[in-house]
Amino acid sequence: MNVAHGVSSLVGSSCAIQELRCKISAAAAFDEPVLVIGETGVGKELVARALHAESARSSRPLQIINCAGVSSELLASEMFGHRSGAFTGAARSRQGRLRAADGSVVVLDEISETSERFQATLLRTIETGEIQPLGSDTVAHVDVRFVATTNHSMSELVSGDCFRRDLFYRLAGIIIEIAPLRDRLEDLPELTAYFLALLEQRYGRPRRLSEGALSLLEQQEYPGNVRELRQVLTRAYGSSEAVRISPSEVDAALFPAQPCSRTTVETGDLSLEGVVRRHLQRTLALADHNISQAARLLSIPRSTLQHYLTKYRIEAPAQRAKQRAAARS
Repeated sequence: MNVAHGVSSLVGSSCAIQELRCKISAAAAFDEPVLVIGETGVGKELVARALHAESARSSRPLQIINCAGVSSELLASEMFGHRSGAFTGAARSRQGRLRAADGSVVVLDEISETSERFQATLLRTIETGEIQPLGSDTVAHVDVRFVATTNHSMSELVSGDCFRRDLFYRLAGIIIEIAPLRDRLEDLPELTAYFLALLEQRYGRPRRLSEGALSLLEQQEYPGNVRELRQVLTRAYGSSEAVRISPSEVDAALFPAQPCSRTTVETGDLSLEGVVRRHLQRTLALADHNISQAARLLSIPRSTLQHYLTKYRIEAPAQRAKQRAAARS
């Protein structure tokens, strides 16, 4: 995803990305609070930026506030401001980010990490538009649109009394969920080309993925989503001395395998057929889709490998390319 301009900068052609663009465009036409939900590394902040860029408030600077790992008092000071002497260390008065964001959009990153006390203050501000700096009797009015992001299930947090129900309903005027990368792997060719182009622009060295390297990337689950993909490509780019990044260079750049999740077991991915199929795919990718070389790595005849590829319905790169082209048309 690109941070440059609106929905057109979201990289990918999958149904999930197209639906995401439509949701952002639709939400931009309104002025209600938005709740953006998605796993870590999926691009929640980039979606918030696209929403701001598409909205009528785009002429005013976007304000992004990180709610995680900050005490309730410091977060309140950051947002609402404070008067000199309001608390220990407050040597001088501060305006606060909400005053600076008047007429614009405020992104509350990881809203689920905030305290109940802060949530109560935020709820009042959303409902009334009023802010009161810490240690001050003066109340000011601001016109801001709130976009909150989270990587948690808000319904579970609300059910467990870990998040105020009334604030959740207020923030969830519009909900935008972002699909994890593993559910839209058809976007990998565009995403990898985009990130490699950024690296080339920065370092001046052109690099492209070989078919085997791309195939190897397509076999990953990406618990870190797009952020993880970008870091894998950055490491592969830095270690490659040739224009074409090889499967072995991608293999070396991959993060250590993640522990098997409950979902993996329940979906049957650990069946013998699934394990054999993944091993064949990985070996074929490491051989850059040279069947003879892959057969040598597996210490089996080429005809035997061809039999297994047919048995486990493992497609050649050319077949996948035709399917992608058909899906886009």
